[in-house]
Amino acid sequence: MNRTQQHLTTRGQIIALREEGLTVRAIADRLAVCTSTVERSIRKYAETGILNDLGIVNDIPGYDTGDPKTILFLFSERRPRPRLTTGDEDAAIIAAARNNPFSNPVAIREALHLDRAQTVRSRLEEAGIQHRVPVIKERLTDQHRTGHLQFAQQYVGEDPLVLVASSLHG
Repeated sequence: MNRTQQHLTTRGQIIALREEGLTVRAIADRLAVCTSTVERSIRKYAETGILNDLGIVNDIPGYDTGDPKTILFLFSERRPRPRLTTGDEDAAIIAAARNNPFSNPVAIREALHLDRAQTVRSRLEEAGIQHRVPVIKERLTDQHRTGHLQFAQQYVGEDPLVLVASSLHG
C-alpha cells in the first residue's frame, strides 16, 4: 500500500470510528495517531464530504463517492503485486537451478535475462529450492566425539581464559 493509500485508509478509519460515536481521543489512541490528525480529518470530511482532498486517486473505483466505508473496503485486504515473470520463465528458473545446483540467483537472472535477482529467489523459494550453496563440512565421527570429550574432561575446572592464553603462547 503506498503512502496515499495509507493516508486515505487512516482517514476512512477515523471517519468510520467517529460515525460509530467514538471520541477524538479514543480514535487517536486506537489508530496510534495524533489527536490533531483526527481533528483535521474530521474537519476536512465535514467541510467537503469526501476523504480524497488531493484529487490524485480518482481513477480508482470507489474514490469518487468519498464514502469512508468504501475506502476501507478497497484497502482492507492485501492485494498481491502482479507477477513479474510468466509461467514459462518460472519453469526456466526452476530448471536452471536444478541443472546447476551450485548456481546463484544472480547468475540465473543474468542467464535468463530477467530484471531482478529477488524475483529468482522468490520463485526458487516457492518451488522449495534452497538458493544458497550449502557449506560442505566434514562429518564428525565417533572418534572425533571421543577426542572432544577427553579434551573437555582433561580440563574440567580450569579457567578457560588461561587455557586459551597458554595455547596461544605455547
